Amino acid sequence: MENKYYNRDLSWLLFDNRVIDQAYNKKVPSLEKLRFLSIASNNLDEFFGVRLHNVQTMISKDRVDKRTGFNGMELLSIIYEFNSRNISKQYQALALVLEELREKGIFEVQRYDDLEFSEKNHVNDFFKQEIADKLKIHEFSPEEKTMSNLNFLLCGKDKNYTIPVPTDINRIIETGIPNKFILLGDLIYANLDSITKGFDIEQSYVYRVTYDKNKKYDFLDAKMGDSEYLDKMTDYINNRGPRKITRVEFYSPEHKGRNFFAGLFGLSKKSVYAIPGPLDLKFLDKLFKRYKNQSKLVFPKFKGLDWKPNQNIFEYLNKQSLLVQYPYDSFNIFLNFLNTAVNDPKTTAIQMTIYRTEKNSQVVKLLKEAAAKGIEVKTVVELRARFDEAHNLDVAEELKQAGCKVYYGDRLNKVHAKICLIRQGKSKGYVQIGTGNYNAITAKVFSDISFYTHNQRYVNDAVKFFEELAGNGNTGFELLVTSPNDLKRMILTKIKKATQDYLRDGKAEVFMKVNGLTDVDIINGIYRAARLGLPFRLIVRGPCSLKLGLCGEKEDIVVKSIVGELLEHSRIYGFTYGNGSTEIWISSADLMTRNLDRRVEIAVPIVESKPKKQISKIIKMYTRDSANSYYLTRDGEYFKSKKSFPNFSAQQTWLRRIKWRKYV
Repeated sequence: MENKYYNRDLSWLLFDNRVIDQAYNKKVPSLEKLRFLSIASNNLDEFFGVRLHNVQTMISKDRVDKRTGFNGMELLSIIYEFNSRNISKQYQALALVLEELREKGIFEVQRYDDLEFSEKNHVNDFFKQEIADKLKIHEFSPEEKTMSNLNFLLCGKDKNYTIPVPTDINRIIETGIPNKFILLGDLIYANLDSITKGFDIEQSYVYRVTYDKNKKYDFLDAKMGDSEYLDKMTDYINNRGPRKITRVEFYSPEHKGRNFFAGLFGLSKKSVYAIPGPLDLKFLDKLFKRYKNQSKLVFPKFKGLDWKPNQNIFEYLNKQSLLVQYPYDSFNIFLNFLNTAVNDPKTTAIQMTIYRTEKNSQVVKLLKEAAAKGIEVKTVVELRARFDEAHNLDVAEELKQAGCKVYYGDRLNKVHAKICLIRQGKSKGYVQIGTGNYNAITAKVFSDISFYTHNQRYVNDAVKFFEELAGNGNTGFELLVTSPNDLKRMILTKIKKATQDYLRDGKAEVFMKVNGLTDVDIINGIYRAARLGLPFRLIVRGPCSLKLGLCGEKEDIVVKSIVGELLEHSRIYGFTYGNGSTEIWISSADLMTRNLDRRVEIAVPIVESKPKKQISKIIKMYTRDSANSYYLTRDGEYFKSKKSFPNFSAQQTWLRRIKWRKYV
């Protein structure tokens, strides 16, 4: 079969389309629609900052994408087509949402030319007093890197000039009338003549440049010591500055100029976008935050269920394991778990992985407190979290200064596993394993699974896992499976077993919920099983390279993406066999080659009856969801079913249930 896979990057842009689609959803409050449009712009910035590097490399080295057969220029053209469609949809939505908010009397964003005389005087005075002196005119050079998200290009007869707009100037300008604004770019445009006197300017544009940020960690070596590793990482951060241009966006009243900008920067025309409105819509998040206290215009506030204040979590875990789901259950449960360990005299050691924490993290504070009490604290701090490397270096140093032992894990494979081990003596203890980071901020909006247990089988495996990360070898796990060695093999083995059972009695099935499905080995394993009729129910939030309709008459694969109020982030694997038995696993790993072959990840089966029943119900809820589900079609597009009845939302159901209880 040729073209067996969808391109990952194109699938990413389809996901961004689904995010933009939330701005058209009648059930999404008006201000939340602005937030989704802002998120879509942020996603797109990441796409052009991180993913276009690969396409440009294909072009420069005349390579072909082995999965799809596209060469670099073909892929760039399709990216332009997909992204142009997204932009058109995004700006149409923006106009509708702003009109909706104006009609409701919340606020309005006007063009300068439409302001009243007094309002023009007000904003012009503001420009003279607060902005004009900050705008510096430079002779334009395409080689000079601009750090500003907003720039003006001034085209003269013989020379071109540029004005980079400082990023600390607010994009939203008050007009002197309550809740009435214009945008910074519009105000500067209207006042250009006052700062370009003496320059012979024939044409002006607003533009924005995106640079390649995908600088590889090309200094890694398995034998590298900590000191050298830290020096190399610091040097990497300090010298990561802007690289090759991956995108130019511009606005002009005539909406023309793609050929001009392509020639100006020496780019393909397919890397230049004429934007039908204000550039860089991330500023919409500031409007959202400014008015988010208007309860009817945002999603209802909620507080995840907390742990019972008088219940010792260790005493609970001595009797049974615990499975919770963020954000419906509060991240405070993990903080309670860690705090209980810090204040329990039987605690001898705490070991955990750290990947992305928020600033002023309570987790870090508790680990420092534990070290101060004489508890042995060992942390594996993974520095290689894109754009968080400097923060992770600070966290590692803070922990070291507090007396914690800091490891930097596998030099070649990023440690992405989420596990915390509380040790009480050599063999006893408690373990937490999760699908999300130890980050109190993201835990409020990311949907994740967190599993807590005193079960000795998990404890033993956790001890071995940290021993292996410390470089002391491993004699094998009983329950735990890790990448880069065994996780992929485990999944393919379970699919084969389910296939054999299905062929025997026709009752097996596979469920997978991940953020990305792009690994060719896993997809081929699904194809082999699907040709024989094994049903697959796949929930893939973001990029999905699997195609439908390739496996013959027996194919029974449903792929859907759930996009709603909360970001779906949990990774769950379910394997139902012919005898009615089911294995359910949670994992830190998506089904992507980077996770399975180049990262240290964890997957663990839920073997005890109560938490297993809980997660089985969670799977059923996700399977039932229709309100937030977009279904993959055979032509590679996604559609939202309008025939589903009742229109069931898993997320909203869980949010409603919070009101029924006070504690977990």
